Amino acid sequence: MGRHTLEWCPQKPVTIPGSQLCSWNTRRELYQQVGNFVGSVSSPLLANIYLHELDRYMESTYLNLSQYEKHKRRLQGKSNYLYVRYADDWVAICNGTKEQAYAMKEELRRVLQHMGLTLSAEKTKVTHITEGFTFLGYRITRGMGTRKMGPKVAIPESAIKKFRYKIRGMLSPSTCNESVHAKIMAMNQFIRGWCNYYRCTNTPSRIFNALNNEVYWNMVHWLGTKYKRSTPVIMQRYLEGSTFKTQHTKLMMPFEYKAKKLLVTTWHNPYTEKEAIIRERILAYDQIWNGKEAQTGWVDLREEVIIAKGTTCYICGTTLHASEVEIDHITPRKRFKDSTEADRMKHLQPVCTSCHRAKTKTDRKVQSRMP
Repeated sequence: MGRHTLEWCPQKPVTIPGSQLCSWNTRRELYQQVGNFVGSVSSPLLANIYLHELDRYMESTYLNLSQYEKHKRRLQGKSNYLYVRYADDWVAICNGTKEQAYAMKEELRRVLQHMGLTLSAEKTKVTHITEGFTFLGYRITRGMGTRKMGPKVAIPESAIKKFRYKIRGMLSPSTCNESVHAKIMAMNQFIRGWCNYYRCTNTPSRIFNALNNEVYWNMVHWLGTKYKRSTPVIMQRYLEGSTFKTQHTKLMMPFEYKAKKLLVTTWHNPYTEKEAIIRERILAYDQIWNGKEAQTGWVDLREEVIIAKGTTCYICGTTLHASEVEIDHITPRKRFKDSTEADRMKHLQPVCTSCHRAKTKTDRKVQSRMP
């Protein structure tokens, strides 16, 4: 089976035809909720086009059989099959013998070869359902339920290890110079996506509670290293209930996400039905924003300026929403020999987007005429 991921684009403005001009900070907050996929449109589209014939073959040969026909096949010693596909990842489930499963693998290989495609030998295997298999990031097995054997969907150990690795990387001591606000936003994006994706598994709360300790203590140590304070001082300053909170942001903890049961419906091929296609997001660990800023510590500094000087533009006097405020250096930053001195409160002012762009344009003209 292949691997299909969705990539998140970098944080930068996206022009929307007919839209109103908005500040970079507003676009950043919208990006956290909406996002923008880059490079992942053509791959599933081509996969659906190429593998449409495989869907039709499985439907016409095995999937559209009536209960009587399936029962008749079982009496003849033949097996029945189920088939599930997402883009270029697919699974065929057989209720027959091992030899029949290998025969189906060879049959599908010939069908794909006739279509001009090759079945990947490294990513394809035949396994028993009790041993389980991983499909789209889920570990699917069969186990004993309350009364009888049934399918179970679990979180793979590899996904749990990747979660721990990602959290430790985001909260490593080398990132302590970054803003707390930006760090919490980045962690919320990762934790929200990971927990929402795996909350449909069997008993996810057990895993979420275990990972909650990982997030909690890594955050305590990161804040303590950043501000060089003891654990009790950090907890007194940032701890609220069972999570950490600043004036404007709150860290989402894994234990806040509860299990979600999915309704079991009749199988159908979404690419041949007239219903709207609902696509799932595949979590890509290496493409998640890690909270790094173009200018280190700027997000925290921006909040301090808003708290100290308000949300009114110092140039035109317009009252702004907090997300629309942009921070401007009264004297251009490049004029300072010491960047620390340039970022002091007395040299900063809140402005609107239009005034900020006009002032930046003027400052650049003046600077270009200087020797």
